[in-house]
Amino acid sequence: MKKFSVDNREFYSTGRIIKICGLINAWYEDVENPETLAESLKKFKQRLDIFTFFQRVPHTVPKFNYYMEPYNVAVIKVISYDDWWNNCIGKTTRQAVKKSHKNGVEVRIKNFDDEFVQGICNIYDETPIRQGKRFPHYMDSIEKVRRENGTFIDKSLFLGAYYANELIGFMKVVFEDEFADVLQLLSKISHRDKSVNNALLARAVDICAARGVGYIAYGDLGSGGLDDFKRHNGFSRMVLPKYFIPLNCVGTTALMLNLHKKAANLLPEWLALMLKGLRRRWYNRSMKCKE
Repeated sequence: MKKFSVDNREFYSTGRIIKICGLINAWYEDVENPETLAESLKKFKQRLDIFTFFQRVPHTVPKFNYYMEPYNVAVIKVISYDDWWNNCIGKTTRQAVKKSHKNGVEVRIKNFDDEFVQGICNIYDETPIRQGKRFPHYMDSIEKVRRENGTFIDKSLFLGAYYANELIGFMKVVFEDEFADVLQLLSKISHRDKSVNNALLARAVDICAARGVGYIAYGDLGSGGLDDFKRHNGFSRMVLPKYFIPLNCVGTTALMLNLHKKAANLLPEWLALMLKGLRRRWYNRSMKCKE
């Protein structure tokens, strides 16, 4: 992935044959003038074939007349904490939140200081494998952890889950005008029995409800293990319009032939799940061999 600036906005570009570009901070930037932006991208010194962007939560009704595909987002519609507790989650999740508190887990609002950053490092370095695949932040330097988690600091909230004064889980929430985005939610596998992530998310819902935030977004919603966690904690699928604007004849042809899509996205869902399962078993076997 390459990064560059156009019209004082930061973009990325991907692809060797078909060059697709978009806003790096697409979750946190509206595109109100796509035609003007597309014209500027056409004049960029390097070839760009397609510009893509999506409408942000909660705007599901298309605003523009460009080629469009559905963009799946996992969201909780926040009415109140009581509504989430009584109507959005089930008995099992409520018991998990209660169990976490009963087991001594305390969720605190934290400053993004050196101690907290070191605690994040300790969580990252617990295991090189998470959710059946290699964990990209394993053994990251403390400088990298500070830099990557310190983005959007002026509109971010950090939550820390503590057990016996040890940071065993953390959450980063970025607040926008109409929604809050869960940018990080991670806890130590060694404390999985304490339902740490459930406790963190429950506190986040409580805070968002108190602030009058209408929605909480957390990535997309598919059919993996993390997606089961999202569903059990009240997330449902919201479909947003994702637009693709060709910047030249290559981009136009690519859209006509579906060449803008990743090969993995063209696989049937059952086959994608099977391949993910094989990858998970391969990593687990590799870890056992190393032990």
